[in-house]
Amino acid sequence: MDTNTAKKHALKLIEQASSLSDSAVMDLLNRTVAHNYKVISDDPVVRAEGVWLYTRRGRKLFDGVAAYSAANFGHGHPLMKEAIRLFLESGAPEVLGRFLPDPWLALLGERITNLTGFENFLPVNGGVEAPETAVKLARRWAWQVKKVHQPEIIFAGHCWHGRTITMTQMFDEDDNAGRDGFGPFPPGFVRVPFNDLAAIAKAITPKTAAIMLEPVQGEGGINIPDQGYLAAVAQIARENKLLTIWDEIQTGWARTGKLFCWMHEGDAAKPDIVCVGKSLSGGFGPVAGILARREIMSLFGPGSHGSTFGGSPFSSMLGVAALAVYEHEEIGKRATETGNWLRPRLEAIAKKAASIKEVRSRGMMFGIEFKRTGKDATTYAKKLLELGVVAKDTHGWVLRFTPPLTATHEELEYALEIMEKAFVA
Repeated sequence: MDTNTAKKHALKLIEQASSLSDSAVMDLLNRTVAHNYKVISDDPVVRAEGVWLYTRRGRKLFDGVAAYSAANFGHGHPLMKEAIRLFLESGAPEVLGRFLPDPWLALLGERITNLTGFENFLPVNGGVEAPETAVKLARRWAWQVKKVHQPEIIFAGHCWHGRTITMTQMFDEDDNAGRDGFGPFPPGFVRVPFNDLAAIAKAITPKTAAIMLEPVQGEGGINIPDQGYLAAVAQIARENKLLTIWDEIQTGWARTGKLFCWMHEGDAAKPDIVCVGKSLSGGFGPVAGILARREIMSLFGPGSHGSTFGGSPFSSMLGVAALAVYEHEEIGKRATETGNWLRPRLEAIAKKAASIKEVRSRGMMFGIEFKRTGKDATTYAKKLLELGVVAKDTHGWVLRFTPPLTATHEELEYALEIMEKAFVA
């Protein structure tokens, strides 16, 4: 197909998507796409820029979710868009079998290991593949290094590591939508309460291989452990010759003000394996992976693990560009300063709102918990959407507010005014 013909066809596809009526969009979604997500609006989002989402009916919405932290830099970041344009113009292959050398993956490997201090990076497609890969690596380490057969991994209740069969079993046992009908689940996993050191110590047996935790539980309700919890868990792991796996897919890349959330506790909290994803792509595609010391990662040899698009030239370019945004715009510093500015303002609203129990936060990761005596978080999420702010409920009574880390005070003031109207009125 020549360039002119391709352009005509591409323009036709754009026109087809743009010309779909609202009812046609909803009808097609309902008839042709699996209903594993609940669509909460019938007004399609057709454009996005920075912290703003624009709908077909002309509404301007503040994005207070940032695609669950995948859009930490906002929508349509200029460096990301320019990198994509130049990559496509360069003629580089967009996908390439990993059996051939790729300069983009080489560059991503150099940048991400230099920035994070881990020696090796293993790229995968999307977020859930990272903890899956970490579990595989921990099990192989248990077999080959610790000589443990039937290894077990300790995890925390209210966690969220994804929805594969392995990770689905980690949902709370009363989570009917998440668990029902998906068993039998693979063995080798032990649940303990989050933020409970004694429970972890008690759960360790000769079969234990690793402890896997989120430094802050996002989907679980923005649950923040006691200061020093991660460092203490890491110490317990070292004393018992166990691996630590921190899932930083939501909390990583400065969402909490540090490159990784564990860094709030210093080097004593550094894990053996860390899971990364979401904003590693700058919001432009599924880019994820795990980072680890070379001695651990070397247990993966050729044929032991793979991913067709993980580490492709295009996804690697996205990763390189996203890390450049993180460094050049001092995203961690901005997240810390903005989070410190935002928290007292949300707390001031909470004091006026009889329905709010408390506000929890670390950096730019906020959870607003409502009292069980009134309207739940779902009700407030719908009300906010009607007024012009996108926020997401979780576990019934907690509203997550995780706007782009690049949001300005002026933009956040817009969201705060609407939130006060929704919570206090």
